[in-house]
Amino acid sequence: MSDFKICRVLIACLLLAEGGSVLAQDDGIALEMGEAQTLAVTQQPLLEGLTAQARAERESAIASAQLPDPQLVGGIQDLPINTEDAGSFTADSFTMLQIGVMQEFPRAAKRQLRGELRNQEAERLEADHHLADRSIRRDAGLAWLELWRYDQARSLTRASLREAEAQVAAVEIALKTGTATQAELLTARVEAGRLRDAVAGTEQSLEHARNGLSRWIGEAAFRPVCPDLPTSPALPTLAAALERVRSHPHLGGLQVQIAEAQTGAALAKADYAPDWRVELGYADRPAFSEMVTLRIGIDLPVFTRDRQDRGLAAALAKGEAAQSAMQDALRQLESEARLNLQDSARLRERLRDYDESLLPQSASRIEAAIAGWGAGRNALREVLDGRRAALELQMARLELQHDAAKRVVQLHYLGAYDGVAENTHE
Repeated sequence: MSDFKICRVLIACLLLAEGGSVLAQDDGIALEMGEAQTLAVTQQPLLEGLTAQARAERESAIASAQLPDPQLVGGIQDLPINTEDAGSFTADSFTMLQIGVMQEFPRAAKRQLRGELRNQEAERLEADHHLADRSIRRDAGLAWLELWRYDQARSLTRASLREAEAQVAAVEIALKTGTATQAELLTARVEAGRLRDAVAGTEQSLEHARNGLSRWIGEAAFRPVCPDLPTSPALPTLAAALERVRSHPHLGGLQVQIAEAQTGAALAKADYAPDWRVELGYADRPAFSEMVTLRIGIDLPVFTRDRQDRGLAAALAKGEAAQSAMQDALRQLESEARLNLQDSARLRERLRDYDESLLPQSASRIEAAIAGWGAGRNALREVLDGRRAALELQMARLELQHDAAKRVVQLHYLGAYDGVAENTHE
């Protein structure tokens, strides 16, 4: 065998070795999806704000159930303003200086219902807190997946670039010995240049994804990315998933709204019963005897058609609206659960096909093309085409992995895995 053929075979072996290499993870503690999701809900201003609002409603519930504060009243009554008695406090026996206290007595049932409404509002805010917690975990998980996707794409593209650069070196050697053409060298260089641009594009997308994740976890988004996806338990059955969806915090919030509407209707009915108030006053007449006054007032709900009746009708309509919103939300969540379960099953089947058939056949094609080129039986174009097709298949598999992982994140958000053991990593 000539020296050139020996050199060509060695380069071919180098190319095969490059094809199986993967970039090592950068030094540093790799950021996993679970950690990113935990960081996203730790010291999260949105969640802290909802907690504070719920606490405020609990405090307001206590105040709403109490009697109103008493009112201090006072003034001057029947002071003359003309004739020779004008401005005199002693000329007329009706002139008096008054001071008193007035207390309103809303019915105890009304006060209790108003306090209950505040407590239910606190419960709704707590449900919103649970929903926000789950939504933030989902959004942070999806943002991490986007970062992982571009990190893996960069690794694949960099590996292909190294192979292309080794291919350029091989063609340059072959050109010097007269077994390759200038056109082949240019073709190899163009392919390497195209991959360099592809690497630059993935790095740009990677930085975009890091900034997107930093919205949830700040500076931690700029740590190295764990190359492993979290593995989930086996897909739940449709019946189990739909049953778990019924415990979703979004539905919990709507259930509280239904309860609020029912309490509002009860309060509207209570408005038919009148409230009352008491006023006790003391009057000083400087030239005459002192006097006390006791007054009792009571509401007269005599125009119920345009007040209480309307308030009750509005409260009942709010209850109907809340019930309809509940049914609509349940349908939507069940639909999303079905869709994500079906997609997850199909994506797993497609990934198995890539791993068991497409990728092994692609690797065999590259090996055969490199062996044929090393032996001088086929053209460089077959090697380049094989490598390009292999990269396209790897990228397609990466997209399937990304899509399948997104479906798992959505299923966790929907609650399909509630009560199942936590994820581990591959």
